[in-house]
Amino acid sequence: VGGVSFFSLALLSMKRIAPGHVGLIEDRTGNLRPYVYDDGQLVLAIPIWQRCINIRLIPVKKRYIKEYKTKDDRDVEVRLLCRLQPKVHWVPEIYLKFGKDYGRGFLEQEASFDIGEVVKKYTFEELVHGSEELMDAAAEEICSRLGDACAFHKIKIASEETTIVFLDPEAEE
Repeated sequence: VGGVSFFSLALLSMKRIAPGHVGLIEDRTGNLRPYVYDDGQLVLAIPIWQRCINIRLIPVKKRYIKEYKTKDDRDVEVRLLCRLQPKVHWVPEIYLKFGKDYGRGFLEQEASFDIGEVVKKYTFEELVHGSEELMDAAAEEICSRLGDACAFHKIKIASEETTIVFLDPEAEE
C-alpha cells in the first residue's frame, strides 16, 4: 500500500509545461517559486499544495469593447483590437498583477483608464462623425498611451496591428 501511494504521488507531482508557454509554480497561499520553466520541461510540484500555471508566450490577439463618456457627456463605444505578448523574464510579475489571462487583465486595468482619459477630451460628434484626421489623432494618442503602459508592465504590443474604432452604441448595425 505504501509503495503504491508513493508511486501515485510521484506520478501526480510531475507536470509538463505546454509548448509555446512558460510555467510557474504557485502554492496554495499564492506564493510563486522564483523560477520560470521553459516549454516542454517536466516540473515537480506537490499535488495538493502546489499547482503548475502555463502562461502563453505566443502573441495573444485581444478584442476590447467598452462604452465611455465624451466631453459632451454622451456615450461612445470604443472597440480596440491589439496583439499582446509578455516578456519572458517578467512573467511572474505580470502574472501577479494581471493573472493568467494577462491580456484581459491589462486591458481592463490599464487601457480602460487611458482610453477614458482620451475620450473625455473629444465630443461625440468629433469621435463618431468627425474628420478622419481627428479620429486618427485620438486613436494615435490611445495607441501611444497603451505603448507606454505596456513598456511599464513589461508587455510587448504590436502597435502597427492595433486598431481603434469609435462607434455610436445606439446605432443599428
